[in-house]
Amino acid sequence: MKNIVNGFRNALLFILIGGFFPLGAQHQHQHRHQHRYHGGRSGGGLNIVCSFSDYASIAAYIAGPDAQVQFIAHGEQDPHFVAPKPSYAMMLNKADMWITTGMDLEIWSTTLLDKARNRQVMDGEIGFVSVSDGVRVLQKVEKADRTEGDIHLMGNPHINTGPLNWKIIGLNITTGLIKVDPANADYYQANLREFNDMIDRALFGDELVDIFGGETLLKLLDNNTLYTFLEKEYEGEKLLNKLGGWLKKAEPFRGKKIIAYHKNWAYFAETFGLEIVGYIEPKPGIPPSAKHVQQIIQTIEDQQIKLMLVASYFEKNSPQSIADKTGIKAVYLPLFVGAMPEIKDNFQLIDYWIDQINRNIK
Repeated sequence: MKNIVNGFRNALLFILIGGFFPLGAQHQHQHRHQHRYHGGRSGGGLNIVCSFSDYASIAAYIAGPDAQVQFIAHGEQDPHFVAPKPSYAMMLNKADMWITTGMDLEIWSTTLLDKARNRQVMDGEIGFVSVSDGVRVLQKVEKADRTEGDIHLMGNPHINTGPLNWKIIGLNITTGLIKVDPANADYYQANLREFNDMIDRALFGDELVDIFGGETLLKLLDNNTLYTFLEKEYEGEKLLNKLGGWLKKAEPFRGKKIIAYHKNWAYFAETFGLEIVGYIEPKPGIPPSAKHVQQIIQTIEDQQIKLMLVASYFEKNSPQSIADKTGIKAVYLPLFVGAMPEIKDNFQLIDYWIDQINRNIK
């Protein structure tokens, strides 16, 4: 599976110029499908600004090397809280496109857009891209009540953690690119098709994708029938034996119960079969009380939970205290591309998460 994503990484080495992401050593593996730029190069040298690095990584791939792609929230930052610096407003002032979640994650962006005075990238205008359009949003809130903490009224906005959502994110970015640069529509659509194929092969491995196609497999995974389907026999053996990619790699922790600090792992957990049975935050954005910490400790002991996931930008005292008292393994993971020098794209990020969970859940 690492071989599959190497083409994406190699393409980014040409795209990400001027410190877009920290570039380390090349990956050791060679990819048999080297990236091809279809229909010539992209036109116009578009100036694209993204709310954070995961969207920028996808946008850079689809837009191609002629586009300048920047982002505001860096990989080690909490995307909920970004200071609206004048330099960010200047970035947006010169932007042809603004790519954001489109929910209520980046509430700081409203101030920046007002200061940028660039009508083209305002909500509803040609250069505004909401990547969440069409995503099946989890944990929607039926009643707006701020006493419940930092509630996301439109549902869980951490859509970047679920690889099934990347296709929708990529499609929304491609649609935006075509709106601002229609002359290169074929180019952007070809890059999107290649990006989607990489997602399919990263999730399922080459063999199942070659037999059934990625779209069929994604539909089965999305409606929770994939593993039932894979129990069927094909050419004398169960289809499950042909499963590869991330889903094969994640089999050791599928069905396991875990604790999380915040609800930012919901989409990842749904795709890979983790069951989150409790949160260190009693309510989103509210630090845990001593009483709540004791309740989490009781849950861990009663259900013999072995693993806790914490985005690395959160405070460490509460999870470490719980780990010390229960023996649960607290795993601090970067939530975004670029949070660690070796994580330069979305594919490497999922690789890292799965590796770390497998290493610590035993």
